[in-house]
Amino acid sequence: MRFLFAVVHQLFLLRFPQIVDISSARIEQWNSDVPPIYEPGLDDVVKKCRGRNLFFTEEVDQGIREATIIFVAVNTPTKKIGIGAGRAADLTYWELAARRIAAVADTPKIVVEKSTVPIKTAEAISSVLHAAGRTSFSVLSNPEFLAEGTAMDDLERPDRVLIGGPMTEAGATAIERLAQVYAHWVSIILRTFCQYRKAPQAHLLN
Repeated sequence: MRFLFAVVHQLFLLRFPQIVDISSARIEQWNSDVPPIYEPGLDDVVKKCRGRNLFFTEEVDQGIREATIIFVAVNTPTKKIGIGAGRAADLTYWELAARRIAAVADTPKIVVEKSTVPIKTAEAISSVLHAAGRTSFSVLSNPEFLAEGTAMDDLERPDRVLIGGPMTEAGATAIERLAQVYAHWVSIILRTFCQYRKAPQAHLLN
């Protein structure tokens, strides 16, 4: 969910998170008195943090360049045409986001899946990033366990957080980097590792 960053910073993340979107209309809404989505408690957090330590912007490329950890939360609708139509997820937006990150990033990035995605997406996205990019990328899976109407509370007081990544030194380092963010307020952080050519178990539970 796009408002993850607001809660993360509200709960002691020390950096200055930016929510970036290619839609100027959505950014205008986030910067207005009426957010583009309703969730109990969301409006209070946004109004408290916005402009001080939380920023909404269309400057996607700048956000990519400045970030160390990039959470990607994009729509993954059901495919309407082609193989898997009516059943499989359409990953067009994920691929577009990955190609944008790869084209812009000039320092190592941790890229975190927040969208609901099929098995092996992390492997495929990692391939896109490294084929088109000029730097190194660690792709992690960090699925959300949220319910509409209680999402803010679920984020503030989750019963566990799951982080999956590649079974490499860089992957382990990236997982620990993200775990350190959650450790400010989450006591149970589950870590899963995989050899690419297989899917991180995080996807199997997403």
